[in-house]
Amino acid sequence: MSVEMRFKEAFRKAVRLIDRFYPDYALIGRFARNFYAMPETTLDIDFLVDLDDHQVLAEIIDRSLEYEISPKDVGHWQYKLLIKGVRVDLVKPPGFKIDKEVISRRRLMSLEGIGKVYVLSPEDLAVLYAVSSTNRGVRDALKAKDIIIYSKRRYDFNVDYFLRKCEENSLKAVCLALL
Repeated sequence: MSVEMRFKEAFRKAVRLIDRFYPDYALIGRFARNFYAMPETTLDIDFLVDLDDHQVLAEIIDRSLEYEISPKDVGHWQYKLLIKGVRVDLVKPPGFKIDKEVISRRRLMSLEGIGKVYVLSPEDLAVLYAVSSTNRGVRDALKAKDIIIYSKRRYDFNVDYFLRKCEENSLKAVCLALL
C-alpha cells in the first residue's frame, strides 16, 4: 500500500473515530490552515475537541486497542493517537474557549479520498493560533496573521466576530496587532 493510500485510510479512520466520540470536532492545524492560507505540507492531523469532557476522553483511552494513544490518563490538553502509523492529535489548548458559536461556524468540507470533515472557521482558527502563540511563540502568531491576510483578501473574514472571540479569550491586544 502506498504512503498516500495509508495516510488517507488513517485520515478516514480518524474522522470516523473523532466524529463518534466528539461530534462537535473541528479539523485544525496545517490541514485547516491550508484552506485559508498558503498551503504547507504536514504529516499529522490535528482535531480540536472538548478534552474537558473526561468521561468521553476516558472511553477513548480505554478503546486504545484500535490505536495507540498517549498520554494514557485524563487531564491533558493534547493527546497523540497513532492510527496506521499516522499521528493524529486531539487538542484543546489551554485558554481556548469552545462554545456553540464556534461549533456552529465550522465549515463542512469535502476532502478527496477522505470524505466530509468539519474545518474550523478562519476567524476561529486565527484565534486558536493567537491563543497558542502565548505559549508556543511567534510562529503561531504568524500562522494567524497568514490566515487573516489571505481570508480578508477573499472577503472571507469577519473582523468583528474575530475581535469578539479574541476578547472572550483575553487576547484582544494581540489580535488587534495581527490585523
